[in-house]
Amino acid sequence: MNIKTSIQTIARAGKLARIAWAARRATRGPEDRRLAAQQVLARLLADARGVPLKIGQLLSNTTDASVFNELAKGVEPRPWPRMKRVLERGLGRPIDHVFSDIDPIGIAASLGQVHRGTLLDGTDVAIKLRYPDIADAVAAEMRLAGLMPGFGPVAKWGFDLAGYKATLKANMDRELNYCGELQRQQRLGQTITVEGLVVPRVYPNLSGGEVLVQSWEPGEHLDVAAAWPCADRARIAQILLHTFFSSLFVAGEVHGDPHVGNVLVRRSRESQPQVVLLDFGCTVEVSRPARLAILKLIVGARRNDATDPLACFAAMGFDADKLEPVADALPAMAQLLVEPFLNDAPFFADHWHLSERINQLLGELRWWFRSAGPSDLLLFVRAFAGLVHQLRMLGSRLPWWAILTDAVGPQLLREAEVFDPPAPRRATRRVQDFAGVAKLLRIRVLEGESQVVSVSMPAAQVVRLNELIPDDVLPRIVAAGIDLEHIARRACELGLSPQPLFELKTETRHYQVWLE
Repeated sequence: MNIKTSIQTIARAGKLARIAWAARRATRGPEDRRLAAQQVLARLLADARGVPLKIGQLLSNTTDASVFNELAKGVEPRPWPRMKRVLERGLGRPIDHVFSDIDPIGIAASLGQVHRGTLLDGTDVAIKLRYPDIADAVAAEMRLAGLMPGFGPVAKWGFDLAGYKATLKANMDRELNYCGELQRQQRLGQTITVEGLVVPRVYPNLSGGEVLVQSWEPGEHLDVAAAWPCADRARIAQILLHTFFSSLFVAGEVHGDPHVGNVLVRRSRESQPQVVLLDFGCTVEVSRPARLAILKLIVGARRNDATDPLACFAAMGFDADKLEPVADALPAMAQLLVEPFLNDAPFFADHWHLSERINQLLGELRWWFRSAGPSDLLLFVRAFAGLVHQLRMLGSRLPWWAILTDAVGPQLLREAEVFDPPAPRRATRRVQDFAGVAKLLRIRVLEGESQVVSVSMPAAQVVRLNELIPDDVLPRIVAAGIDLEHIARRACELGLSPQPLFELKTETRHYQVWLE
């Protein structure tokens, strides 16, 4: 490492240290102090650009804090004279030979900024320019990441830290090369055909490694649509979900950075809602076996058939040997993961509480499950979490199964049904499949011989049994010595097999709860 590189790394380390200090303060103490610390953290992330700013944009997908949402929409741009030199170098000719006008005020992001320009023929375009010093800054961060020790869950549960670091570096290298981004944007724009989706047209003859010219697409940030009428919000949400399914299952590549700054909304000339998808620097490729395995898992859970979740997870790239200790819980785990598809009825993402319920199902073994996943799963989870955050923001109920079948078509579904992933080597335990798993959690209340309450919900909701019982009934359950947490935990340990959970008789009512 030469002197210049050492100085860059030390300087970057100082910035990252200040960010780490602010991050700790942002999660501790009274609410007013946390808010002040979040504002400081947001400013530090914005100033650092690169990976830190990407982390801030990621926070906009996982928190409601407005300070992080602003990071996703853009930060203070770099001065135009400096960025002008980047454009001139990329074009290899004078700017006025290509553009009649360029707005000197850019829209800044983590690795570069965008300027609005007009071609000589009058076409409005967006000119994306990479920061001239950002490659060195990211390289310094990657060197620092290489020095990170494994601690906490990383060490205890055997995460592939080297694999995660390699994935992060490969992803950043991809994002820094605008030639690759242009190709991905062009390919996905041609492959994904969703009514209402707009992917900007690219201009290869004007683009290069640090310059990307594309059509200028007007619109407002996604959070603006949260105030639109219900029907328009539902349409925007449907476009987003349909796009994700088409990207994943048909194109085999999903947009990996779906924060609010990369999704614009607008109305067409016919007043129909549209979604403009920006920034294809980070995409996540998904192999064909993994795609078929995901679809097979969804179909198997819907039908409660003999699909083997362990074999499907292995086809997705999970370490089958590491999954063995949680094999009994995998059918229930899979049901949680694909819950929006289990029924034809519209699903409200705000009611999913996926992380909380996985924690209830697996306890500390959730870290073991996560460590069994491939290192690039991190990017896919980020993409999917961003989508769910967008759907929650829009507050719409959607029929996930109907949208999925429309996106993938009957042929691909049939291929998934007959897909036979190799069965992993197993210990002596039997294969845990969906056929032995309950489909419904049933709650029934009788008054004498009359049924006054009958409720059915997905069996995986048993992990929330405590929350599902009415408050006025809970004291009687406790007084009867019924431990709901133990019952739920035991049901999960038994793989959510059909079973009675508990009964309670009072003077006037008879409560029955079971898995069916």
